Amino acid sequence: MPALEALRHTLATVGELRSIVRTMKALAAVSIHQYERAVAALTDYDRAVRRGLAVVLGELAAEAGARGVGLMDPLDGSPLGGKPVTGAIVFGSDHGLCGRFNEALAAHVGAMRRESSEACRVMAVGVRQAAALEEQGLNPEQRFYTPAAASAIHQTVRRILPLLEQWRTEGVTQVLLFHNRHRGSESHEPTSTRLLPLDPDALCREPSVPSRSLPGYAVGRAELLAALLREWLFVELFRACAESLASEHASRLLAMQAAERNIADRLAELNTTYRQQRQEAITAELLDVVAGFEVLVTAGGRREKSRRDDEGESEG
Repeated sequence: MPALEALRHTLATVGELRSIVRTMKALAAVSIHQYERAVAALTDYDRAVRRGLAVVLGELAAEAGARGVGLMDPLDGSPLGGKPVTGAIVFGSDHGLCGRFNEALAAHVGAMRRESSEACRVMAVGVRQAAALEEQGLNPEQRFYTPAAASAIHQTVRRILPLLEQWRTEGVTQVLLFHNRHRGSESHEPTSTRLLPLDPDALCREPSVPSRSLPGYAVGRAELLAALLREWLFVELFRACAESLASEHASRLLAMQAAERNIADRLAELNTTYRQQRQEAITAELLDVVAGFEVLVTAGGRREKSRRDDEGESEG
């Protein structure tokens, strides 16, 4: 019986764990949808910012010596002084139970870093991602917690933007963006994007809206370029953060699905063991009853025989 009681307790514990895993699966699925919607909501605004930058940068490129102003010179990646410095912004996670989500991205960043001879400055979003980067020999200068919901992403991005301005003033010549991108059933894959300096050719390939009017603007070109650059950075950082969070929850969903399968297998084994031990216990109890009955029958027969013998002797 003690073994059966222990099995009952184990079965109850594993059943509770399965309920927790199912709840985490549901939360991960809802979160994926939430962050995918946040990425999709950027589409129209991103297109408008890209077209505005394409117009302004196209005019600047046509004018010799014109370079504009902003967080970083959009056309020239040359250092302000000294050797080139690269800045890396890495989006990861604060929480575990998502496989090698942070480790794979940190390995991707570390591999690219080893291929470059430039000095590198790193900024990490996600405390577990920061720890994974440290294992690759990269020590993040700034660390941020990941947003708890899509509505909080803009707060994190607003904290990063002033640091990009600071990097520029301190001689950072280009900024790379690293994050995991959601790939449906394949969960995610590490990806990198050159955030700054901008690639005017890529912006000019943005399809234009059919119109009889030429694009124009009323404010100064430098002021407009600076505003468009800020919005460009906001959109790119917001998208990277949302895609990273969607990938994190997709990875966690896969991990929970695997855990649920393992729990189901474990429950099947425990139930089989429990039924076997319970059957053995019942069989042992029945055998004890039968054996006891046989002992009683034998003892009763002996007493009856003894009684008959005593009666025979008294009659004799």
